[in-house]
Amino acid sequence: MTNAVNTAGPAAATSATQRRTGRVLDTIQWIFAGLGVTTATLLPLTGTNAIFLTLLLTVPFAAIHGIRRYGWRRFLAFFAVTLVISNAFENLSIVTGFPFGNYHYTGGPKLFHVPIFIGPIYFGLGYLSWLTASTVLDRADEHLDWRERTGKVNVVTLPALAAAVMTMFDVASDSQAATVLGTWIWHDGGGVFGVPYTNYLGWWLVTYLFFEPFALILATAQSRDPRPRIVVAPGSLTQPVLIYAALGLTSIPYLIAAEPGTVLDMAGTQWNISAINETMMTINLFTVVTIAFLALTKIARGDTATPAQKDPEAPGRR
Repeated sequence: MTNAVNTAGPAAATSATQRRTGRVLDTIQWIFAGLGVTTATLLPLTGTNAIFLTLLLTVPFAAIHGIRRYGWRRFLAFFAVTLVISNAFENLSIVTGFPFGNYHYTGGPKLFHVPIFIGPIYFGLGYLSWLTASTVLDRADEHLDWRERTGKVNVVTLPALAAAVMTMFDVASDSQAATVLGTWIWHDGGGVFGVPYTNYLGWWLVTYLFFEPFALILATAQSRDPRPRIVVAPGSLTQPVLIYAALGLTSIPYLIAAEPGTVLDMAGTQWNISAINETMMTINLFTVVTIAFLALTKIARGDTATPAQKDPEAPGRR
């Protein structure tokens, strides 16, 4: 009896500590989600562009959330693959024009030709896009076992959809960032308010190329061990989807007041700033916000609930 008590004591203490830590981290994640939504929706009302600051908030959120959901090793694999592939293709395009087109960045300390902050933004936005797509596909990141039909489909579909979800954001923001704000400059202009269509094809390709390796890493692990080692805490899917939705709301204030004036791209084409802002807002509403709304609807309906969440009394369920 004494031995049993001595053994259970430390185990119970450890379990209590883990629960407390989990609650603290849950709170921190909700704080970042709240900051993301608040920054994206309220800061533009002051006349400040909120996209960059909101994107920066995604980085620490993704780090905390990603480590908890996938563990250190798989999280670091995603982080490394994202940074290496995004920086390699950004530099390749700046030098050769492939795959995005011909452009250059205008400022900031750089890694070769690309500002240092671009890599972390790919990571933070990529993580939100990955989980938003996974939510739409009913937690597809937990169902990648390629011995099963669902896993075989998800291992291709999830990265492809995540890449499209991430590209949706760029479609709705690149013209403002490049033409109005001048964060980067397209040398030859383009039909999408000074941005070439190749930029968006390139975004889908490059993001798919770092989502697919991560899907294969998870698929390999799940195929070896069918018990998914993924933390599914209440609200853990809602948080990234809310931040992604908030990114689509950054342009809503343009409904209130049009920005006067015009801007020239490097091809010499003149664009109306108000038209750019209104078009980007419309694209945001019917791409980024819509896909986030779909994901949140699936969460609300219980489509993404785990077996334990659907039936807490069932034996052997987590």
